[in-house]
Formats: sequence, structure tokens, C-alpha cells
Amino acid sequence: MLKISENPTLIEDSIVFQDGDGVFIYGQNQKKISWVKSWNDLVFRRLKENGFFYPLAKVITSPENRIFSNLMLLLGRGCSLSCRYCYADAGMTTELMSKEIANRAVSLYLATNPVKPKVTLFGGGEPTLNFDTIKHIVEKYGKQVRWTLTTSGILSSHFLKWLIDRGVVITFSIDGPPEIQNFLRPLKGGKPSSSIVERSMRIWLNKSDKPLSVRATLTESTADQIDDILSYFCALGVENIHLEPLYNLGRAAKLVEENLLKQLSVEKWIRVITKSLKWAREKKRHIKIGELSYLMNPGVSSYCGPMCGKTIVVNHKGQLTACSEVVDETNEDWNLFCIGNCQTEFRIDEQKFNRLSSRISDNMTSCQNCFVKYLCRGGCAHKGLVATNDLFLPDPNHCRFIKAIIPLLMKEMAMRNR
Repeated sequence: MLKISENPTLIEDSIVFQDGDGVFIYGQNQKKISWVKSWNDLVFRRLKENGFFYPLAKVITSPENRIFSNLMLLLGRGCSLSCRYCYADAGMTTELMSKEIANRAVSLYLATNPVKPKVTLFGGGEPTLNFDTIKHIVEKYGKQVRWTLTTSGILSSHFLKWLIDRGVVITFSIDGPPEIQNFLRPLKGGKPSSSIVERSMRIWLNKSDKPLSVRATLTESTADQIDDILSYFCALGVENIHLEPLYNLGRAAKLVEENLLKQLSVEKWIRVITKSLKWAREKKRHIKIGELSYLMNPGVSSYCGPMCGKTIVVNHKGQLTACSEVVDETNEDWNLFCIGNCQTEFRIDEQKFNRLSSRISDNMTSCQNCFVKYLCRGGCAHKGLVATNDLFLPDPNHCRFIKAIIPLLMKEMAMRNR
């Protein structure tokens, strides 16, 4: 008989572990959670008949079958804020993407015949500072494309209404109530930003027919205020909340080293997620956790779209990067992640891209026998590189987090389904 232990194990596609409540099984192919009180050969055979314990299909990316499902434009390096933890150290320059580069990138992307064209307006700074270029491409390509934008919320009311009128889906970056927001995300010069962002969010609620969505970064100290943060967002009318922990990148790295900012401990991050998910169920809100993106979408692939060739990322100079966090040559890892340029075609250095896209859990020694490898996919390559100085090693904190939280979530889902 196949033996099951308290330590979670991966058997083909299925994660299995035993505790006092019984045996829990997550079949990743069919995204099924099951629970059985006892374990024997008959139970195993019946589960297999129902789709558990089969190999997970592998998706191979090559130049011949590469499909760009998304285009991301990094529209510039300028910013109106001086966020203490900015991963890109935005505002060092005021460089912006030209209309010509943006137009060329969108045109080349559409020429690949994506099934559902989507363009993400992003940047190593505040994208809406480049309003001329945004207006140019949105007006030119209009409803051919689904447009999404992440903004600090520091933009004119007139331009925000223009974006809403044209169906651009917007996420606002805001870290919580005024005392948190104004400390972590002040305007340049140190003035508070909260009231301006709140104004932008109210305009969205009044003018848009789409839900209000925010992205919030949590530090070790602000995580202790998660109840106040969630209540604040709820009072503002927020429906979708994307939570991320502080990462040791950009400006944050120096402040973490000097003990002026602290990253969340794995234990506290798990407590925050558990509490937030419970709150979301009670309030009928939606919580997104980036590190759990593949909980219901497991696979044998790179962790992110740019690394596996599904997303093409063009920076403000028309260069291609395999990581939206590695924006240009000001990042010390630029030579590794820069994979080409945008000229008369997307010119990709296949040798560099192939090395980056080969960073999948099956090729990472420390991940090969891990029970969460199809849900984790090795984690973010850039964060792993920063933490370990090795492209093919995962971030140790991410490892500890994902191994600890998946069994907890499996148990919760199984018990709710009983």
C-alpha cells in the first residue's frame, strides 16, 4: 500500500499529507481537493479513478510556438512620489517612452495575432506622467485592445476621467489609511499623498462601472494593522485588494539593511493572509496574493509571463526585458534580463531567453523533489537572484512561506467542502 505521512508529498500531480483529521489530497490537474478519514489501497484506486495521481502536463516554450498573450509597456522612470521602498528607485530620471516606441510595440504585438489582446500600462515610475503617449496609443488602437493600468493615483482628475471613458481598467497603489500611506508613499518633498489618492478612487467609483481595485504593500509594522487597513479599504468601496509583502529590492534594500524598514516574517505573513481571506469571505470582497497566483493554476513553466514568453515587456527605450522589476541599465542585473529590442520586429536574443526560460522547478536542484513545485514554479527569478546570487536558486523566504501555507489552505478548502 502507498504510505502517507504527515509530511506533504507530491505523488504525480497530487499533494498528499496526513494529520489528525485524516488525509488531504489536492489533485492539481483537475484542481480538486479531497479528504478521506482513512487511507488504504481501495481509497487510492477510487481517487485515481476520479482523476487524482496522474502526471501534470508539461508546456514547452520555443520560438516556433511562442504566443504573446500580453504586452507590457514600461512607460517611464519619472514619479510624483518618493516611496520609501520603491523596487525601481523611480524618479532618478524623468525619461519617458516616446509615442513612436509605444506605437511600434503595440503594432508588432497585434501583428502576432493574440487571441485576446491585452496591453498593460506600467513602468519603473508613474505611468500616467506619460499621458501624451498613453493618449496616443489608446486613441489609435481603442477597443482592439483590453487596456490595464497600475497607478499611484497621483494624476489629474481630467486625465483619470479620460481613462475611465475609454474603458481602461485601473488598479490604485495605496498602502492603507493616511498615517500609513503618507509615511510609506509620500509625495516628492515629503508632503502627504493620501488625500489625492482618495480623490482619484472616489472619481473611479463615481464614473466607472468596474470594481475599485487596489494594491497594497505590507511591512512588518503595517501588517500588525491589517484589520485597520482592510476596514479602511472597505469603507472606501474597494472590492479587489492585492496584498504583497515588502521585498528587499531597490530603495527598500538599504532601509532594511539599516533596520529602518522590516520585511514581514513568514509566520506573520501567513497570519495576515489567513485573516485577510476570512475577512474577504465575510465581506464578499476579493483578496489576491501574488505568491499564490498558481494555487488553482499549477504548471511546469516559469514563474512569470515575461520569463516564459507569454508576456513581452518593452521599456521606455524600446528594449525588451524578461522582468518588469529590472527596468533598465540602472539595475545591476540588466545584462542578464535584457533579452532584445523592439525595432521592425521583436528581436529576441534566443540564447539569453532560453537560459532564463529554463528556470523552472524541474531544473532547479533544490526544487525538484518539493511537493509545491508546480504551485511555486521556483518563485520570482529576480527575487531569488537578489537573495541568493544564483539565478537557479529560489528565495529562501518564499520557499518557507509556500511550503507552510499550502497545507493550511488545502485543509481549509477541504473542510469547507465537506
